[in-house]
Amino acid sequence: MLRSLLLGCFAALPLLGAGALSAQELTRHVQHQPYLDLRRYYLGLRIGLHSRDLQLRPSGLSDHEGRVLIPQSPDYQPGFSIGVIGGLTLTPGLELRLVPTLHLGSVSVSYTDGLREQLRTEARSSSLQLPLELKWGLRRGNIRPFLLTGLYTDIELGGRQSDLLRLRPLSYGWSSGLGCDLYFSRFKLSPQLSLHYGLGDALLRDRPELEGD
Repeated sequence: MLRSLLLGCFAALPLLGAGALSAQELTRHVQHQPYLDLRRYYLGLRIGLHSRDLQLRPSGLSDHEGRVLIPQSPDYQPGFSIGVIGGLTLTPGLELRLVPTLHLGSVSVSYTDGLREQLRTEARSSSLQLPLELKWGLRRGNIRPFLLTGLYTDIELGGRQSDLLRLRPLSYGWSSGLGCDLYFSRFKLSPQLSLHYGLGDALLRDRPELEGD
């Protein structure tokens, strides 16, 4: 199973939220773009960072001394994400969104015998993710904290035949997250933090090209 953590807008949510609250006290009488969330449809741009993590189980692979090798993801490597947001307002405060997003990055995997690392490899990952999610939140002045939940499909675009580890061309899972809309006079900024959790086996196991290696 594959877990993916996405941090949007290159921003720290707590810091932005605290700054927005302070600004709100100073400009309580001014509400920027008061009718923005009343639109039936809207479009937006998503830019951010993500990190992927594989939940691995031992397959019985052993070294030349017969010791079972244990796979693990030793570290988190940040990747780049860019996408578009298409939204439909269902009711005030509740929106349905489709967010096609291109994720560029890799997943690092190491094998240890319990004492030291015996092998390290990377699974290159360039994927197109199609999340369909619900967004709910209530606006207060020029800020709007919100929650997200939904399902997604992941289409794998990268990887080479010679890679030791490859991800399945198609996977799926559920996502959840939180964030805060910040309203300015000419635009809206929406930093968010979300978790994407795969519901199936993400590794491609039918690899006849590796037989005999």
